Amino acid sequence: IGVPALDLFPGDVWARLQADFWRRGTENRIGYSDPAGDPQLREMLAGYLRNSRGLVCDPDQIIITAGTQQALFMCAQLLLNPGDTAAMENPGYPRAASALTLNGGKLVGIGVDAEGLIAQELHAHPDVRLAYVTPSHQYPSGVTLSLARRLELLAWAEANQSYILEDDYDGEYRYSGTPLALLASLDRSGRVLHMGTFSKIAFPGLRLGYIVAPPALATPLINLRMQYDRHSSVSEQAVMAEFMAQGHFQRHVRRMRRASRARRDAMVDGWQRHQPGGISLPQIDAGLHCSVRVPTIRQQDDMINRAAEAGIEIDGLTRFWLPGSARRNEAGLVMGFGGADEAAIATAIKTLAKIWR
Repeated sequence: IGVPALDLFPGDVWARLQADFWRRGTENRIGYSDPAGDPQLREMLAGYLRNSRGLVCDPDQIIITAGTQQALFMCAQLLLNPGDTAAMENPGYPRAASALTLNGGKLVGIGVDAEGLIAQELHAHPDVRLAYVTPSHQYPSGVTLSLARRLELLAWAEANQSYILEDDYDGEYRYSGTPLALLASLDRSGRVLHMGTFSKIAFPGLRLGYIVAPPALATPLINLRMQYDRHSSVSEQAVMAEFMAQGHFQRHVRRMRRASRARRDAMVDGWQRHQPGGISLPQIDAGLHCSVRVPTIRQQDDMINRAAEAGIEIDGLTRFWLPGSARRNEAGLVMGFGGADEAAIATAIKTLAKIWR
């Protein structure tokens, strides 16, 4: 799940920029660096977010992190004291649950329907200090948070003096409809911390992500980053900054979006033709994965095991329900399609139709 089209990454361009960095390297370029991140990279990111995501921010609001996971831990560490309550989507991202509870925080699950997080449920938990959401493409259901829900969530945060962690992990992958405004771009009260990553566009091993913080929280987060591990790799940040400055990143985003749309189409077309297990796919408007429901956990596990024996990796929906959830018995399949080309997808679907017959 969530693996992008790694076969399309322009490794030759990256290698040339890496070589350029080391040829021009000086002692002050490879020593300790700004804990907030490479200044040029933050400048490039601010421009990219403004032009492609509609998020107007100052480079000083951006903190470069070692991926989204570190960003999650930093935000939880800053905003949650032991015993504080955080909320997140249920089902949701298991590593977010880990981050939010690491410092002794308590967790409540908020339901998800066709419009995303059911924001109304937050009112039953007046002590929630922080809410984690994946509005562009809910993880793992794949739905998009509606505009009405976004506004409701922002109103809740302002009225309760709570914060929202917006995880835009694969927001570049939108295939139909008009992308809705980011929560951070709609925020007028400094309650949203926006998190992004290069893992889904470049490659996961890069370990570069970022936080766009409200101005009042930027300095505390920078100080926290300094205590964690000082800063991300100087060379990788500098190369990514140049990758963006020369236009390679923007071209690669367009290339990746086209490829993932084609892979989405191959998934949908092949599935409609062969109907593996008699299951229908939902409409896939965004992202690199989709989710379907199956009647029982036993059927879920049997289908996953049969697929694994054939060399096809599928996750069970039960892995994404929070511990103790009343809906933990609701089963399903979560399937990624971004990391395989169209021919591999077609072959996999034919195989699933055979082994699930």
